[in-house]
Amino acid sequence: MKKAKTKLLVFKYTLFGILFGFLFPLIAVGSEIFSHSLEFSWQTILALNENQLIWIIDTAPFFLGLFAYGMGIRQKRLLQQNERLEQMVEQRSKDIIRQKLFYEALVDNNPIATVTLDQDQNIISVNPAFQTLFGYHQDEVMGAYLDELIANPERPHEAANITRMVWEGIAVHEFGKRRRKDGKLVDVEIFGEQIRINGNRIGVLGLYRDITAEKEAQEALSASEERFRIMFDDSPVALRMEDYSGMKKWLDDNYDSDLPLTAYSENHPDIFTYLAQLPRIIDLNDATLWMFGAENRQQMQSFLHDILSPESRNEAMDIIDAMRKGKTSIETELTYNRLDGKKIYTITKLSIIPGHEKDWGRILFSNMDITERKLAEERLTYISLHDIMTGIYNRAFFEEEMSRLSGSRYFPISILVMDMDNLKKINDQYGHQAGDLALQNVAQLIKSCFRNEDVIARIGGDEMAVLLQGLDADGAFNARERILNAIQEHNQKNPNNIQLSISIGCGTALMGESLVNTFNLADERMYKEKERKKKRP
Repeated sequence: MKKAKTKLLVFKYTLFGILFGFLFPLIAVGSEIFSHSLEFSWQTILALNENQLIWIIDTAPFFLGLFAYGMGIRQKRLLQQNERLEQMVEQRSKDIIRQKLFYEALVDNNPIATVTLDQDQNIISVNPAFQTLFGYHQDEVMGAYLDELIANPERPHEAANITRMVWEGIAVHEFGKRRRKDGKLVDVEIFGEQIRINGNRIGVLGLYRDITAEKEAQEALSASEERFRIMFDDSPVALRMEDYSGMKKWLDDNYDSDLPLTAYSENHPDIFTYLAQLPRIIDLNDATLWMFGAENRQQMQSFLHDILSPESRNEAMDIIDAMRKGKTSIETELTYNRLDGKKIYTITKLSIIPGHEKDWGRILFSNMDITERKLAEERLTYISLHDIMTGIYNRAFFEEEMSRLSGSRYFPISILVMDMDNLKKINDQYGHQAGDLALQNVAQLIKSCFRNEDVIARIGGDEMAVLLQGLDADGAFNARERILNAIQEHNQKNPNNIQLSISIGCGTALMGESLVNTFNLADERMYKEKERKKKRP
């Protein structure tokens, strides 16, 4: 509809220009007749038209029409541009409204009590979790001063200090007690952060997480200390208590970067070795001594800095980062070294003992030995991906890689399909054990011709295939020649052994071409080569 209006606008402008242009010849002829008192007749008009000036004036409808057409085009473009701007403004408005609704829903559905304050530290909004935690309805708290509403009356300076820190631009993460509407005190984890837009503070965001249950658990833990001691000593799980306060102090004094330790260690490779020397063993049970092969706590302490396997050091630094961010309980898989050098796989859980969250003075480690299970899992994984007889990949893995690489950017991709020429003859003459050995030799010879990243698989009884990323047809041909040369060299070095022979077909897929079709092509070429060999005298 709007396009039709803009086209009509150009037509109107043009028509107006033409009609307006007709006025000039009429006025010019009329002026001549009037000024010379001529008779108004057709002959007079024809006579006047012989004047060249009149001819020029007669072109006015054309030029004015053309000028008006140009003005119409310009006006049309202005209208179209205005429409586009209106559409952009409308879409932007919808995006802003949608974003506003999203963030409102995010806050409303947040299980952590959330409150926002204005520049005067008065409440401007609270979410349902805040109302549930503190027992206030939203209408009761709007415009109220937050500290007067929920601060612990026994320690009002604590809330005032947190408020001061937030207003000074310090992000706060603290623990404390806060008062409910009914006067009861609840233990909360407190987060405070300024709300800034374009660098300007417009308010404050406060988060309160109810940790009452956690505090009760801590109190129960303190009350059952004796029971814990018995469980600690007699537990079949390796347990040890360590003092990480030296590490915590060093990090507080020397490392204030937000950069994760794993990233920091890339330029400072000695950081882990230094940090590993700082913890001190406070206590451990017999299960820990047995797991690590140590005779006593002193021997375990002297070995502690080297107890973690290098492959788990990044995970260990991630744990330290998590504790720096306030996490008090972490569970993960870590690999350790025994004193005799043997590797052990464990499920490791560490817990910062309540009351030591800030200094890391007491951290409980529990290690469950899962070495047998881990090795069994690795073996099962290996079996699921490899052919047991030859040690190369199996058909399932080969097909999975073909499917994965079909959508990759590593083209051209070449495929070699190979088949032993004389396996049945070997089995018949020398037995299946000899046939298995010949198949294994062929697989190892093929594997020796390729890179570690190339996929070499047994895809059938005596059929194998190779998947080569980034290799064109010439490269595939060269790979084929390497295999044949390796087979020939093996036969020459072992003239008294069974002589090996294989047929090879090649195919290369360019970007956008099917790897399945390429495999079928290579397979077909392999069988054609086998047929040619059979026809040889």
